[in-house]
Amino acid sequence: MKVYWDSIDYALNFGDANSLICMLHNNFRITFRHWWQNRLYSLINVVGLAVGIACMVLAILYLKDERSFDRFHARNPHLYRITTTVIETRGGSPETNGGTGQVQGPAFQAQVPEVQEYVRVMGGDIQGLFMANNKSFLLQPFFVDSTFFNVFSFRLLSGNPKTALRGSGSVVITERTARKLFHSLDVIGKPLLEQGPSGQRLGASIITGVVQDPPKNSSLQFDLLVPFRFMQASFDDTNWLNSYLSTFVVLHPRADPETVVRKFEKVYAVHARQQVAENRKNYGFDPSIRYGLQPMTDLHLNPLYQREGNREGGIINGSSPVFSYLFLGISAFMLLMASINFINISLAGSLKRTKEIGIRKITGSTRRMIMVQFLGESAVLCLAAFGLALLLAVLALPVFNQLSAKAIVFGEILDGELVIYFLILLIVNVILSGFYPAFVLSNFKPADVLYNKPRVSGRGWLGQTLLVTQFALSAFLLIATTVFYCQMDYVRTKDLGYDPYQVIRTYIPSSQNLTNDHTFLRNELATEPSIRQISFHSDLGGLYATRVADRKIESRYQYIDENYLPVLGIRLKAGRNVSASFVLDKTDAVLVNETFVKAAGLAEPIGKTIRRHENFSPKPLTIVGVFKDFHVRSLRERIEPMVLFMREGQASGVLVKIDKNRQPEAIAVLKKAFGKAFPTVDMDYAFLNEVNAKGYELEQQWQRIVGYAAALAILICGLGVFGLAKLATRQRTREIGVRKVLGATVLDIIGLIAKGFLKPVLVALGLASPVAAGVMSRWLQHFAYRIELQWWMFAGAGLLAVLITLLTVSFQSAKAALADPVSSLRSE
Repeated sequence: MKVYWDSIDYALNFGDANSLICMLHNNFRITFRHWWQNRLYSLINVVGLAVGIACMVLAILYLKDERSFDRFHARNPHLYRITTTVIETRGGSPETNGGTGQVQGPAFQAQVPEVQEYVRVMGGDIQGLFMANNKSFLLQPFFVDSTFFNVFSFRLLSGNPKTALRGSGSVVITERTARKLFHSLDVIGKPLLEQGPSGQRLGASIITGVVQDPPKNSSLQFDLLVPFRFMQASFDDTNWLNSYLSTFVVLHPRADPETVVRKFEKVYAVHARQQVAENRKNYGFDPSIRYGLQPMTDLHLNPLYQREGNREGGIINGSSPVFSYLFLGISAFMLLMASINFINISLAGSLKRTKEIGIRKITGSTRRMIMVQFLGESAVLCLAAFGLALLLAVLALPVFNQLSAKAIVFGEILDGELVIYFLILLIVNVILSGFYPAFVLSNFKPADVLYNKPRVSGRGWLGQTLLVTQFALSAFLLIATTVFYCQMDYVRTKDLGYDPYQVIRTYIPSSQNLTNDHTFLRNELATEPSIRQISFHSDLGGLYATRVADRKIESRYQYIDENYLPVLGIRLKAGRNVSASFVLDKTDAVLVNETFVKAAGLAEPIGKTIRRHENFSPKPLTIVGVFKDFHVRSLRERIEPMVLFMREGQASGVLVKIDKNRQPEAIAVLKKAFGKAFPTVDMDYAFLNEVNAKGYELEQQWQRIVGYAAALAILICGLGVFGLAKLATRQRTREIGVRKVLGATVLDIIGLIAKGFLKPVLVALGLASPVAAGVMSRWLQHFAYRIELQWWMFAGAGLLAVLITLLTVSFQSAKAALADPVSSLRSE
C-alpha cells in the first residue's frame, strides 16, 4: 500500500503521466469497491445529487434560451429601437415605452448623419382577415418600411429583398403562411385579398416574396409583411406626440448613442414646437419628451410595451430577467441542498474507513494524498450524478417547457457555450460536494482513528449549519407555496361584483355597420331557449379627465347597451339602468360606479351632470344611475372611477348569457348565428370566467413551479436528515448499547437521537420565517386586493418540517436501538 501511495505522491509532485494514470485507475477501483459496500447510500447520494444538478441544468437551459433572443441579426450591436419617455405634467413621474409615431424615423434619418437605416414596424396585436384560394384566414400582419430586410436578418427564400416591399400593393408572406394558404412555396405573383367579415373586398396585394419563418428566439413574430405605404394611404399620422409603433435604427459603427439621442431631442424640439404649443393651449397637455436607444438584444428581456394589452410595436414574446433569476435561485437552492446531502451521507459512509485512513497515515501517506483520494472518489460519483442529471433533465424538459411556457429543444440549444456552462457546473459541484468530506477525513489523527475516537458529528458547528441551511430553504419554499396557493384561491373565489359564469365573450370582426350587426344577432338569438340575454359593449378605455362641477377626476369610459348590467349581474346602488326606451339615454345619460361618486365627492349623484374628456365638451351628461363597484380588470389593479354610456354602432364586444343546463346547444346556436352574420369568419369565443383566469396565468405558473420545488426540497431534505441520522447513530453505537444494557427503551433512544435534530430545525424555521414573510409580502404588494399573512402559514411549514425530521430520525434510531448491544460493545 505504501508503494501505491508513494506513486500517487510522485505523480502529483513530478507530473509523471503513467503514475497519474495508475493513480486514477486505482482511485476508480477503490471508489467502486467502496460504492458496492455501501451501494444503498451511494445510490441515494448519486440520485439526490442528480436531482439537484438536473434542476440547475434546466435553469441554465432557460437562461441560455432567454439570452439568445434577437442575437441572430447581423447588424447587432449597432441595431437599436427608439424609446420614448414622457412626463405628462411638470414634476410627474416619467413613463418609458418602446414606441414612436410615424414621423420620427424619417426625420431622424434625414437630420442625424449617424442614422444609416431605419424601419418602422407596426403589428403585434393587429390581426387581419385575408383570402387565398377562396378560403379565409386570420393572419398577423406587420406594416413595415421597404428597408425591413436591410435592417433585420430574416432570410428571404424567394423574391428580391431590395424591391419586395417597395410597391404599396405588394406583400411578403412567411414560409408557414405560404404552406397554409397555397400548400406550396411557389407563390410569387399570386394574389392575396384582404376582406371584411361579410366577405367584402377591402384590398388586394400581389405576393412578391416568401420569407423564412421567424426563429423562435425572435422578438418579432409575424405571418406577412405589408408595405408601410399601404397603411399610410388610410392613416398618415404627423403627430410627434404619438407613440404606438416601433422604429428601429442602425447607427454608424463609430457613433456614440448618447450623442445621437441628444440630436434626436434637438430635432424633436424644432419639429414638434407648434404641436406642443397647440396641445398646451387647447388641452392643457404639456408633455416633456425624451428619447432613448434600446439595443435590439435587450428587447426580449425589456420589451417596454406601450401599454398593457397593446403591443402594436410588434414585440410579441417579451419576458423579464427576473424569471431567469428566479429559476436560477430556486435551482441553486436545490443544488445546495443536494450537495449538503452528499456531504452528510459521504461522511456517514466514510466513517467505516477511518482505520484505513489511520493505517495510510502511519505508513507515510500525507494529508494531501488522502484529500486527493477522497476528492477523486467524489469526482467519480459527481460525474455519475451529472450523467444521470442530464438524462433526468432531458426527460423532464417537456414538463419544464409547459411550466415555463417555453419550447426548448435540447439538441437545438446544445453548443460550445452550453458545454462550458456544464463543465463549470460539474467542477463547482465536485468542489462543493467533495472538498469538505476530504478535508475532515484527511484531518484524522492516526491514534484517534485506530482507537475509534474520531468525531465528525452533525452536532459539530458545521454539520449543524448544514442542517439549518437545508431546513431553512425547505421551510422558505413551503411557506411560499402556501402563500401562493392562498392568494390564488382568494383570486378564484373573491366576489368580483358580477357573475362571470355561463357568460360567453366574443367579438364582431372589423365591420362597416355595427348597428346592423347588433340587430341581426339580437333577432337571430331572440327565440333561442338556450340563450338568456345578449349584450354589446366596447373594451374599457384608458384614463381620461372628467369634469364634475369644479372638480376634475380621471375615469375610464365604456360603451354599453341596456343589457350589459343584467347579463353580468351587476347591481345598481341608486337610480336606474340606461334604456333604449328613453330617447335621451342614447346621447345624454351615463352610469357611474361607487368609486366615481366618492372621487367626485357627490352626496346625491342622481341627476348631477358631468362633462366628458374631449376638451371638456360643453355638452353635459346626466348621471341616471350608480352601479356597485366591480372588478373589470384583474385584482392587481384598484377599482377606478368608471363611466358607462350608450352609443349605437360603436361596440364590437359581445356578451351572451346562456342556460347552464344547455351549454352545448347554446354554443352551437351562437356559432350558427355568427356564421350567418359573418360567413367568412370562424367565431372565436371564450367563457368570461376562463378569460379572468387567463389574467393570472403567470402567477399560476409560478405557483406550480414553487410547488414542485417545495416537493423536491422536502424529498432532498428527508435524504439529508437520513444522512445525518445515520451519521449520529453510527457514532453513538456504543453509547446506545450501554444505555440498552442499563435499561433504556427504544423510545428513550429515539428521543435521545431526535432531540439533537429538533433544535436546528426550529432555528431554521426561525430564520426562514421572517425572510419568507418579507419576500411574500412584497409579492402580495402586486395585488391591490390580497390576503394577509397568517401565523398558521408559517406554523404549517414548521410542523411539516418537524414531522419529516421525526419520521426520518426515528427510522434510523429505531434500527440502532433494536440492534444487539453485545455486538456494538464488542468493538470497544
